[in-house]
Amino acid sequence: MMREESKISSPLLQFFFFLLFFSVSCVNGEDPYRFLTWKVTYGNIWPLGVKQQGILINGQFPGPRIDCVTNENLIISVYNYLSEPFLISWNGLQQRRNSWQDGVYGTNCPIPPGKNFTYMLQVKDQIGSYFYFPSLAFHKAAGGFGGIAIWSRPKIPVPFPPPAGDFTFLLVTGTREATGS
Repeated sequence: MMREESKISSPLLQFFFFLLFFSVSCVNGEDPYRFLTWKVTYGNIWPLGVKQQGILINGQFPGPRIDCVTNENLIISVYNYLSEPFLISWNGLQQRRNSWQDGVYGTNCPIPPGKNFTYMLQVKDQIGSYFYFPSLAFHKAAGGFGGIAIWSRPKIPVPFPPPAGDFTFLLVTGTREATGS
């Protein structure tokens, strides 16, 4: 009689373990990661139609736009190929559990020339448009800035219709000197 009970419970036990394994394997316990590598260099830019040396990120002016979804983890490795220290500030991003990486001199050390630093940011529970910029010396006037677009997760509705389009608009102010001739 005991052998019959063990034969009956064996398929039931197998089904239970299969169900347990399947339910555990479907759980995603951590928010997704987005890895970015930035090379900060000098290059030629033409603001207001005048050629000058500027700061480029991955050869771009303005720098690359970060497109991400709320609750993603951003891992941004910044390599400084400038001849001076460089530091990036993340305007508007909430710094949770990493306030020392906000890019403000004093809470974040600048990246020395020829070195790199990896920022680890979590865009938790925020959506919208933000931007990043250099926060040392007059680097902001020379470039090294760009936009950040944080989208809502597809499964969570927002209380307004989706935008008809999305554009990053960064206003760069400066002067253009007259040559006199």
